[in-house]
Amino acid sequence: MVSAINDMIISCHYSLLGSIPNRLRGLTVALDNETLYWKGYFDGEPTEEEKELLSIACTEVIADFPVIKVVNEEYLNHTQPLKMEMLQFWAFLRWEQD
Repeated sequence: MVSAINDMIISCHYSLLGSIPNRLRGLTVALDNETLYWKGYFDGEPTEEEKELLSIACTEVIADFPVIKVVNEEYLNHTQPLKMEMLQFWAFLRWEQD
């Protein structure tokens, strides 16, 4: 299982290269059985373009893992200082001053 998670982390990081919107606070990911959970926290309401960028990255991850049958993508307006909930791991996490 650890190897699968490591492969998932690498796949996420690779798919996100050049695809991180300025207002993205964090992107957390989990793989549970055959379901991929992909949750982005934005500083403000995400635009369609921002969601599309991350959705394309999500599709690239799905292509690397044929075991994934269901995807749950979620993009939230979750402005600072609201705390973000981590799923299985952070694919991206912006530095924020406390």
